[in-house]
Amino acid sequence: MTTSPKTIGLKDYHSVQFYVRDLDRAVKWHQQTMDLRPVAKSTAEAERKHGMRTVALKVNDTLSFLFTTPLEPASSAGKWLKIHPDGCAFLNYRVHNLERTATFLAERKAPFLYDIQTVKGAKGQWRETAIATCMGETGFRFIEDSGYEGLAPGLEWTADWASTPSSKHGFTDIDHVTCNGRSMHSITEFYKAVLGFEQYWAIDFHTSHHKPDLGTGSGLESIVMWDPESGVKFATNQPLAPYFNNSQIQIYVEDNGGAGIQHLALTTPSIIPAVAGLREAGAKFLDAPGKYYDQLPERMKTNKIGTIKEPMADVRRLGILVDGRDDKYLLQLFMKEQSLQTGLKADGPFFYEIIQRAGDKGFGDGNFKALFDSIEQEQVAASRQEMRDRMDTLT
Repeated sequence: MTTSPKTIGLKDYHSVQFYVRDLDRAVKWHQQTMDLRPVAKSTAEAERKHGMRTVALKVNDTLSFLFTTPLEPASSAGKWLKIHPDGCAFLNYRVHNLERTATFLAERKAPFLYDIQTVKGAKGQWRETAIATCMGETGFRFIEDSGYEGLAPGLEWTADWASTPSSKHGFTDIDHVTCNGRSMHSITEFYKAVLGFEQYWAIDFHTSHHKPDLGTGSGLESIVMWDPESGVKFATNQPLAPYFNNSQIQIYVEDNGGAGIQHLALTTPSIIPAVAGLREAGAKFLDAPGKYYDQLPERMKTNKIGTIKEPMADVRRLGILVDGRDDKYLLQLFMKEQSLQTGLKADGPFFYEIIQRAGDKGFGDGNFKALFDSIEQEQVAASRQEMRDRMDTLT
């Protein structure tokens, strides 16, 4: 008698696939700004078969970003980009045993996009399947790449993987993925019911909490779900009343053409040189108000964060946010969305977070106020229509 799998069997991230309109622009920005190196591209045969072109950039020795553009309107990327601006289309995971993962998902009525596909190589084989999710057209792909010599089927090497350097900014892994939608539980219950995830963390926040006389505002409720076996974490945000339609989460949903992946948090062991290098390369970050740093020593004392090893002058100069409690802390900073990085609205509301953990396992709840104040400088301080008009001038 076959025993039902108790967990989904995730190992880690294999890659993240973005669908983009201008492949050269997306690749160039990630090369120049994030120091990601091209290592593979789609074969001519794969381009004819799928009607798409892909370039793969190495993040580190285990993770790559794939940028895919449609060559045919009826391709997967072509259909996706009719609905959405550029953004994250697939999260790709390595699994311990694909058969067990597929069985686990099938028993939970997961919406499979296709059956298990197997590609045999000269030294090993690649097996994969994928599911649809409750976040519009976002998909999850599950991969078992036992000794497979390529990065993925349909891609050919353009550089030697082993000798190609990882990003100089030191991105070690994906700390978490954050998704936005109008209804949080429609997403978190999907993670629980289909993926077998558990709740890890939760918070709610509204600008009216610290600006009661504002007369308007923005807020969110957030739940983090995780897979304890692999440590993979998903944060999910929904707008928070009383100003639901003013919420930055609602604005994201409108700009994205529906629910989707808002940002990836990339872990680095040394955030100060990473952020300094990113800023020097032209990356634009959300800036916390000066008052945040004026109040930081008292907040650190109240939360018993203790002393951080990083020079506070560098933390303030680079706009890095500090949070934690009980002698543990984290440092984090949020990039501006891609449309504001490039000045092109079609590049969308997706963005990156840079995070360094020093024992703290939270998500910077003490920094939500500063983050919201910063985003409101872009979205809410002016009227929403003024923001739309300003964005339209960038296209």
